[in-house]
Amino acid sequence: MILGLQHDKDLASKGTQIKPGIMYVWRAINCVMTVFFLLAAYVNMNDPDWYIWGPIYLVPGLLSLAVTVQPTTVDSVMWSSSTVIHFTLCCAYTFYQIVLLMEAIGNKMENPLQHEAGREMGGLLIIITWLGISRFTNIGRPNAAVTSKGMMSALLLMSVTLTLLPLFLWSLCFISDWHTRIGHCSGMFK
Repeated sequence: MILGLQHDKDLASKGTQIKPGIMYVWRAINCVMTVFFLLAAYVNMNDPDWYIWGPIYLVPGLLSLAVTVQPTTVDSVMWSSSTVIHFTLCCAYTFYQIVLLMEAIGNKMENPLQHEAGREMGGLLIIITWLGISRFTNIGRPNAAVTSKGMMSALLLMSVTLTLLPLFLWSLCFISDWHTRIGHCSGMFK
């Protein structure tokens, strides 16, 4: 079957607790995040430091792709280890980006997204949040028991928001001349 659906049915027939609706939504969310991260990696290829930002976005894109294709990947040691390592490296790099942003802004009260360091830090925060949700919650884990239905619903809603918000904000830069008026778009069309 397409995208590992046969494997999902095999797990369901063995008596494991899979919620098909949640699994399909989780796979769709991961598919959208795969597209977002791969587009972000591609867009960063024209930067002078592409060799840093390409892999920073490529790794979560590939991890999300793996979950899209085979949701049980989240139970593998390789996926979990890769997620934790990349999560940790992004957290460390975020502190460096905060220092760069503070130097760029100085003592002024400005929108941080008007600066390259602010946009880069925003990307890192999206990656950290996404990897944190993917690795450290029960969302999308085929064999996980749902301990709190309200908490799972909140996390799922947060995941959908995290999925759609960056794409929406990014798409605003392509409307007419808005890229000249919106802070996070500055420097996008040089």
